Amino acid sequence: MKLAVKFVCLLLVCILSSSMAFVPVQPGMKSFSSSIKGGLLLFNKEKILYEHNTGQPGVITEQWFTGTKGMDQDTRIRIYIDMEAEPSLDFHLFLAHGIGCSESEETSNIPWGTRRLAHSADGGIYNTYRIPFSKGFKVTATRPTKGTFWYIIRGVENYPLILGDLQLPSNSRLRLYKNEQVMLQPHQFLTLTNISNSAGAVFMITLAAQSTDYNYLEACMRAHIDGSEQTTWLSSGTEDFFLSAYYFNKGIYHMENAGLTYMDGKGSMSAYKLFENDPLLFTKSLVLTWRCGETINGKDGCPNNWPPHNTTENTEELPDLAATTVTTYTWVYMW
Repeated sequence: MKLAVKFVCLLLVCILSSSMAFVPVQPGMKSFSSSIKGGLLLFNKEKILYEHNTGQPGVITEQWFTGTKGMDQDTRIRIYIDMEAEPSLDFHLFLAHGIGCSESEETSNIPWGTRRLAHSADGGIYNTYRIPFSKGFKVTATRPTKGTFWYIIRGVENYPLILGDLQLPSNSRLRLYKNEQVMLQPHQFLTLTNISNSAGAVFMITLAAQSTDYNYLEACMRAHIDGSEQTTWLSSGTEDFFLSAYYFNKGIYHMENAGLTYMDGKGSMSAYKLFENDPLLFTKSLVLTWRCGETINGKDGCPNNWPPHNTTENTEELPDLAATTVTTYTWVYMW
């Protein structure tokens, strides 16, 4: 019996170990960290939160934000990688953490957390997104009203970039592609990314939508990888893409691979999907597309059979659709 237990424990260790990329410690690795206590953000004035200029490559490993009307859905964070003139990462704080609602609407869901993102208190929002740089970077914050904030950042120089159990190339950079408050008509398509002349891996997708009902959730997520004319179907519906079902009928959830961060029961929602354990890779190009609602079969419709072209006649009556306002954040590592 004891031998059997030991064997099961050893097997479990092996399974867990095989799903992680272990990084050997190297002499050049060096941690860095900084914090601000009770800082002040002024009306629409960009403030530097941290600047790193050692000339060494590395990875940001953690950022934490809180504040009294200082770090919320209206706060804009910019990260200038390798002293670029325009920030490759430019985002609103809540949406960057998969939250598509206001602080007051989010309060009843707090605390929650996963290994990559969390909201642990009023404020207390943080992430462990791995953001690579080759020489240095600068982080700034801006907001439309005056506010007080607290901030922590950490990272490691000469540290490899790991995505799940994949070690990404040393020249990888994290890019953010955004659609903000786009009004879509029924069955209209929305491009989340249109990347060419690059290889890469999708890190995370957030979608926030507002409508008069949830019928737009019928939409299937699509991809065209490396110039292929053949559609790669990423889901059989929007809530399915975020690893739920039946229009998110069990409500809010925050899990390692996906989560629903907001749902008002009337037609608004926000959700995130992480790809660390589910790699979505490309070597030349990537086009990601979402749709306001869906059709089944036909030229543009979601298939109801395998192979996709071998679809059968659709007898299902799909719900009526309303115009829908959509915001998407798509984070992609590129090299």
